[in-house]
Amino acid sequence: MEALLQVRDLDKHFGGLRACDRATFDVEQGKIAGMIGPNGAGKTTAFNCVAGFLKPDGGEVFFAGEDVTGLPPHRMFDKGLVRTFQIPQELDTMTVLENLMLAGERQSGEAVWRNWLVPWKVREEEQRLEARAHEVLEQTQLGHQAYLRAGALSGGQRKLLELARALMAEPRMILLDEPGAGVNPALVRRLAQHIRELSERLGLSFLIIEHNLDFVRQLCDPVIVMAQGQVLDVGSADDVLSNPEVQAAYLSGQRTT
Repeated sequence: MEALLQVRDLDKHFGGLRACDRATFDVEQGKIAGMIGPNGAGKTTAFNCVAGFLKPDGGEVFFAGEDVTGLPPHRMFDKGLVRTFQIPQELDTMTVLENLMLAGERQSGEAVWRNWLVPWKVREEEQRLEARAHEVLEQTQLGHQAYLRAGALSGGQRKLLELARALMAEPRMILLDEPGAGVNPALVRRLAQHIRELSERLGLSFLIIEHNLDFVRQLCDPVIVMAQGQVLDVGSADDVLSNPEVQAAYLSGQRTT
């Protein structure tokens, strides 16, 4: 079975620093893959190169069998690959529902003249978009907060909102950047449950950067370990975390030789 995401020999340099050094890994359709490693291992750089926020200096990225190397984020978004951020990017003064409705793509009402010439079309699209937003909010258990200002949400609820906004794009794969960071244990468990259910019910694929190894153990398979810009190991959480080279990388922040 061909992987949904294939990354081959990914290189990215910042001056003399090689943030990604021939990194190679796959994520299959419907899998929840984790990416772990010490600080500075190159995880976020790899994420940004895959999602189009950075242009790699070498290597290739394939998504659904298509070479998408270096495509900008909006093109990747259109192809069904969506990236979230460690610090949620919600619009504080808008409601939770409005934040989701803004994530809808290609809305007729974005062109001012259509609001005058075809107002019924704009209205129908907004009604469908609102119905879709309510559906996604129910999926992520944020339905009861639809009309609450997004800035009033807790840190964990903002992470759920970030996931909900990604779902509005009806993606094939979501890249999640540290969804458990700054979230209380109860909400971390909820978030893990939502991710697992979405993967099983919708066939969604996930690639997750996460430092919470308990979260990774209960949710991610395979687990991709990075160190010094390279992929150090790939396998189940138990297998990679029992690898002496991985343990040394975590202890020293460096790959052993």
